[in-house]
Amino acid sequence: MENNNEHKSSEEPEVVSVLVVDDEKVIRDLFKRVLEVKGYSVTTVESGDQAVETIKKGFFDVIFLDIVMPGMDGVETLQAIREISKQKPVIVMTGFAVEEEVKNAFKLGAQDCLSKPFEIEEIIKAIEEALKGSKDTRLGLDKSEG
Repeated sequence: MENNNEHKSSEEPEVVSVLVVDDEKVIRDLFKRVLEVKGYSVTTVESGDQAVETIKKGFFDVIFLDIVMPGMDGVETLQAIREISKQKPVIVMTGFAVEEEVKNAFKLGAQDCLSKPFEIEEIIKAIEEALKGSKDTRLGLDKSEG
């Protein structure tokens, strides 16, 4: 299979790849619908275990991660993500008052926290902020890992 990204000039914008991890289908569908219209490549999974396996197989510029999920919760998932990549921008999301978990997520390097319900503009702004912090390292960040 040919990889067309190898031959792109630096003038052409790279497609930003987003992973959304949330046990609520309505949230996953919202992200996919909204972000794909804006030109992002979006992958969605419903559990922490699926997120870890998906990250091992592919590259993502930004990860949105729900904190409260059955099974592997968001903090445990973030710990596993950090074993794969220390620098990957992760934005946690929660619809619950889980201050301790949010604090733990920030200790593990989460860049931001969105409280549900959130506005579409908040999602876009969070991606833009995450990419600002990682724009120098986003291309090929994980290519040597894994």
